[in-house]
Amino acid sequence: MRKTTITLQEINFDEAQAQLNALPGYTDNVFKDNRWKFKNQRGNIINIDFNDLLNISIKHPDWPLANMVDWVLLTKRLWLSLAKVTTPNLYASRLAGIKLFWAAMAHYSITQLNRDNSSEILTYLLTHSWWMGGSKNNPTIKSYTLFSVTAQIKAWKQELEGLRLDFISRNLTEAVVNRQLKNLISELTDNELTYRDWTQGGSYNMLTLDHGRYYVEHCLSFFEKHYPMAIAMASVIREVPKLAASLGYELSTVSNVLPQILRGRSPDEINRRWPTWSARSVRNIYKQVAYQYKATYQQARFEATLLQDNTLKCLVVDLGLQPSLENMDRMRVILWHWIRKQDIAETQRLLNECQPCVSMALFQEVLGTLKYRCDQFPCQLPSDEDYLAMGLVENKFRDSSNTYPRQLVRLVASAGLTSVVALTGWRKSEYGFSRSAINITRNDDRLDQYAFPWRYKVNWYVYKTSGKIREQREITFSIYVIAERLRSLFGATGDQACLYEVNTTNRDPFDSGVIVQRAVRVLWTHFVKNYSGFKLMDDYTKFKSLQMACNTGKSLTPSEEQERNRLLAKHSAEEWENLLIDINLKESWRRVREEWPRIEFYFLRSNNKRKKNWLIRYRDGTLAADWLTLLEAHLSDEMKDWIQSLPQEELRSRHVTRMVTSSIIESAIYPSPHAFRHMWAEAVYRRFDGDAGWMIRSQFKHISRVMWLSYIRDKDNRLGHEKAKAQVISSLVHNYLKHQGEGYVGQLHTWLRRLFKKTSILSPEEQEQLAERLATVEIENIKSNPWGYCLLKRRTRNKAKCAEMGEPMRHNASPDLCLGCVHNLMQTENIEWALFHVASHVEALKNPVVPEVFKASSYNLVKNVTRHVRTLNPLHEALSELQEVLDHYNASRAA
Repeated sequence: MRKTTITLQEINFDEAQAQLNALPGYTDNVFKDNRWKFKNQRGNIINIDFNDLLNISIKHPDWPLANMVDWVLLTKRLWLSLAKVTTPNLYASRLAGIKLFWAAMAHYSITQLNRDNSSEILTYLLTHSWWMGGSKNNPTIKSYTLFSVTAQIKAWKQELEGLRLDFISRNLTEAVVNRQLKNLISELTDNELTYRDWTQGGSYNMLTLDHGRYYVEHCLSFFEKHYPMAIAMASVIREVPKLAASLGYELSTVSNVLPQILRGRSPDEINRRWPTWSARSVRNIYKQVAYQYKATYQQARFEATLLQDNTLKCLVVDLGLQPSLENMDRMRVILWHWIRKQDIAETQRLLNECQPCVSMALFQEVLGTLKYRCDQFPCQLPSDEDYLAMGLVENKFRDSSNTYPRQLVRLVASAGLTSVVALTGWRKSEYGFSRSAINITRNDDRLDQYAFPWRYKVNWYVYKTSGKIREQREITFSIYVIAERLRSLFGATGDQACLYEVNTTNRDPFDSGVIVQRAVRVLWTHFVKNYSGFKLMDDYTKFKSLQMACNTGKSLTPSEEQERNRLLAKHSAEEWENLLIDINLKESWRRVREEWPRIEFYFLRSNNKRKKNWLIRYRDGTLAADWLTLLEAHLSDEMKDWIQSLPQEELRSRHVTRMVTSSIIESAIYPSPHAFRHMWAEAVYRRFDGDAGWMIRSQFKHISRVMWLSYIRDKDNRLGHEKAKAQVISSLVHNYLKHQGEGYVGQLHTWLRRLFKKTSILSPEEQEQLAERLATVEIENIKSNPWGYCLLKRRTRNKAKCAEMGEPMRHNASPDLCLGCVHNLMQTENIEWALFHVASHVEALKNPVVPEVFKASSYNLVKNVTRHVRTLNPLHEALSELQEVLDHYNASRAA
């Protein structure tokens, strides 16, 4: 390509200045200056800055165009051509789009945008933004509105042709660009968003694990805690026709009385409120309902108790077993299958294979004792106060479908289904399987066959990749148990969908797409207001505020004093002051609460009376004050101007309302089936990560290699997998920065610590940028192991301990290689596994018979582990034994 340079001498400055002066919002700008200012219709200042284009040749030395163009001058010319046909509110967006286009071309070292490379450039424009003088990778694709106001490819092409610059090929037509976008939107969102949905304002959400794990924890906890009560409620509601027939009453009579009984009201109280109802009928109905409720509740509570860790720990000891995790996991499986199937031969065989074996008689005796104890706990129908304590909402409109019992059943059902979605990572269309589609076989994998003697596989349709041909996909025991409990909750037969309730309006009862899409959102409102971690943050901030008032001598009001006493009843003042709260929890609490009004608006269905003609009422200023404030705060000036320009009829259209709604919720976090697919991949990587939380460590430690390979071999998952991997690297580096290196060890920790010490003078925003650069530029890959992370750096990949001929062979990873490697990053949670692995090496060092040549390698490993443990936990109980062994070995060599 010939060298082309635009210089100042080629510009007619009088003409350029005249164009600048003619722009709306002009404020005495000089064309030769690199900073211009404009005013929009509301009097706000719009800043246009070209200075970040001065160093393109330094930033991109390998780009052939870097030194061929005066980029500031060219961008001014391009921008003027775009600005003269738009409003001041779009000035900054138009400039950001041009800068991002140069960044995309430089990133791929492209000299001309054409049909062959347009996919890469469009992808870059969809997934990056211009921020603080540079290009920044976005966690999601841009909305159609934002993309269309920044990516002005047609206008760029026309202006560049006028300047005799062929940076955009003539064969790249608007039709070609649109075809590329249709494919890219589908690919970049893993088919969650079509091009049509995108152009109509559909948004693509990616709830990352750092925030989403708290929602999954909430769903799992809510399901476990309230399932016994929910199934007792559901069984009574489902049996109303039979109950009415058995008592000889009209169905309406039982239906009227039942909701009052399930609210904990006694027959006398019901008759006082409704004296026209027959007292005898009320007593008879109450007696039958209370009996069935108690029987169902006690059995479900017993089953739930059996699955709890504290129960299992005591139970395995009573059976003569060691309270190890393997024995507890094994007994959990045995107990569940025995309770559900009562298969004596199968259970006896599994008990015989325990180490040591357990007799069937002892097993039944211990189980019988536990059942008796469980049944002694009180079992009462819940009152209104109990429902409110669960976080349920009072039914103000007397809607029969929204009574407390039905609310509880719906929330528990949604919590269970959401948990399954989070723990599988499947597409939303793949959850319509029945109980008969789950195959149970013996586990032949020696690695975990003792803890989990069965394998569970779902023989069902993976529509996206296999069409109408069934595939076998493995699920964990936890998922199997949730599926069994949900089936019982709905009273589904073996051939009906077992994860959700099917009613007569379902055209295809096995099509789970819409049901899953809605279900994963159901508990978000409850989560925002009732998650235990958020409540802790609420109490913590309240106490700090009240304590500060006391310290400054301010007297508290009676209500404030009462609140302070409530908090002090939970923790002492010293405990509140020294309370350690996870940094990620603080960030999630802040974001979720701040963003909730936007998400609440988004979740409200369009047929709700409050949402009728809401966009027209917004423009007219007659919208409710809270929504008016919300829209003013979160709609861009460009979007506001666009709304003002539309005829009233268009403001009613679904296309326009979706576009505006997408703009309102942009960058906010909320649950979606696709977000859970990304979170699943992140969770597999981070299952040994302390910052990932208990749910990841407890649930994802059972994800088998087969399940993981099945996920990443799906070609449609590959892009999502790469994004999830990049997100994990980013999260790890950001968490390291947030924790200031506390709780980390390894040679990569040493490198990060030195690097961040050198940059301690940077602002928080600059530190965040540095962390993002490390995660995306310096670190090329990640592999998780029980003994830590391998964060492979591009510059030192040939120094990996597992490298052969300079190429890392990370499939050969082992503590012996990794713990001394430059790429190893270890956390406190990795200590126990490292100690478990090193135990045999400790014994080798103690054994006088072991040859010296073998002891030398064991010594190096034990020494390495000891150093890591001492750094992470100087008071760890294993340190004394480790140091004693090392000292003894050194003394024997010296002798």
